[in-house]
Amino acid sequence: MLKRHPKKKIVLAAVLVAALYFFWPGFSVQKAVPRYAEILVEEFGIQETATLNVIGVEPHLETTDFASAVHLEIKLSSYLEVARENDLLRPDTLVLFPAHIGTGLLAAGQKSRTYNAGSISNALTPIISYNLAQFSKNYYIFDAVNKRAAAAIRAQSQTAAMTLDTVFSALARKYKVTIVAGSGLLMTPGIYPGGLTYGHGPIFHTSFVYTPDGKPLVDAVRQIEPSAAELTVAEPSLAEFLPIFTAGDTNYGIAIGADADRDDVEDHYMAEGVTLLLSPQFYQRDDLVEYPFGPTPRYKWGMAVSMKGEGWGLSAQGRTALIVDGEPISVQNDDMVGRIYNLWVSPKR
Repeated sequence: MLKRHPKKKIVLAAVLVAALYFFWPGFSVQKAVPRYAEILVEEFGIQETATLNVIGVEPHLETTDFASAVHLEIKLSSYLEVARENDLLRPDTLVLFPAHIGTGLLAAGQKSRTYNAGSISNALTPIISYNLAQFSKNYYIFDAVNKRAAAAIRAQSQTAAMTLDTVFSALARKYKVTIVAGSGLLMTPGIYPGGLTYGHGPIFHTSFVYTPDGKPLVDAVRQIEPSAAELTVAEPSLAEFLPIFTAGDTNYGIAIGADADRDDVEDHYMAEGVTLLLSPQFYQRDDLVEYPFGPTPRYKWGMAVSMKGEGWGLSAQGRTALIVDGEPISVQNDDMVGRIYNLWVSPKR
């Protein structure tokens, strides 16, 4: 009678454990249901002279909020419901959501192992195994400082773009407002008549604008100066490619993170008559912690927001900055309470 060699058993067991570690996705995420939490409202500017208003959403988000379009839409709707209850949603309202919502949506469609992971690196493991063929192709075709993360982003770009488009298109239509849809790391992002698209090329840190009919507007807004962490996967763009947006008689621009305080971005926007700057990412330079727009902004009006929450080894307490009639204001609350900030924007004088 033949006996199996003990070493072979050990090797087989090791292979099974490794396969389980790499391929086991975890359990299904709980069904998305409305959850009511405290959301505070603060207002700036003068309503009586305003021609439009900007609502900056500082949401408290959890990793499971990125599980599906339904999960995220329910969470973000709670903030817009509070804005509606306070009579802040109007035909000329602009709503600004924070950065990296689109990056979080790279985890859409996964199971509990992804959302319970203690680090971004560990969260990527089930995502990679779920998209192993796409991941492998992108890993060997494209170069990046962090090849593993970049290949995972490329493998999930279609899912993230489709989910982001579904969420913000629905929110813009439901509440009949224009929405700056936060931002995300996506592969060669763009816009086509049916929604968002992507190509097989560089990764950019990108934002999109949705109009009240639920359509993405003009073109993708690509960041000029990604952070050190973002540069391990993303490419910088150029200020001359930043699109100009219009609301009533106000020209506005979007600057992600450090772009809000770059001379080339300011020069580009000043030449186009931009008076309102919106940033989905509060970026803190070492010497200008309080002023993401710089201590003496050239814009008359502005807002920068960020999110709150904990997960994937990260913790964010949220921070918002405004420019109110040329005066920079920075707001930070050391808690995990979600907030919305309303800025009444008055006509050019």
